[in-house]
Amino acid sequence: MKTTMRKMLSVLLLLGLMLSVSPAAFAEQPRKNAVCELYSEDGYYVDDVGNRETYSYHLPQINADTPAALEINAEIAEEFGSLIETQYHNMEGGYSLWSWHTEWEAYWNGSQLFILITADENGDIILYGAYGYDFETGNRVTNEMILEQKGISKEEYLERLTEKVKQVFEKVCPQIPEGVKTELTRDKLLEETLSWLDPEQPMFINQYGEIETFVKITTIAGAGWHNYLVTPFSSEDN
Repeated sequence: MKTTMRKMLSVLLLLGLMLSVSPAAFAEQPRKNAVCELYSEDGYYVDDVGNRETYSYHLPQINADTPAALEINAEIAEEFGSLIETQYHNMEGGYSLWSWHTEWEAYWNGSQLFILITADENGDIILYGAYGYDFETGNRVTNEMILEQKGISKEEYLERLTEKVKQVFEKVCPQIPEGVKTELTRDKLLEETLSWLDPEQPMFINQYGEIETFVKITTIAGAGWHNYLVTPFSSEDN
């Protein structure tokens, strides 16, 4: 059943791309049919040991046939589509799922479309993916373009991002309890967190017109780290 469904999704995607929005047509039909879904399914599943699990898989594709759009679509399908396919494989084999939700949001900045994808993994890990595409030019929106639009230098961005990550770390990484024998200290955990900072990590412009990205924060429990969305230049900080 899942194999047939995936074939149907592929056909629908191809039909959607046949109706794709070209840069020239965008001025006449802005945002209409700009995004279609490669996966669109909600349901429940019972594995071989009787666990009943609900799932929701929604994965977008940019409805355009330019090289940049096709490249982004391929990246989305590879990173998040493969995650969904693994869960379908588990269903077919009667195994338990380890990812139950994949969803997306779209934000617009003029002719620029930004897509944020969120997926869960192993119950306590959240995965993010961010992609930007300009329907007017038919090109990918890069970090450099976003910073230039906002009049922000790379140095200023990294400085503010570092400050914001430190603030998030203080909130989400608790003090190590007294009596716990470990070589870890909060200073070491913060140092590790800051070592993961990457100015090339995909950013996007959110619904408030602010730059947003996602970062990896070290913790002392669970998986040892978690991803968090941060807004380096949030208006709430002013």
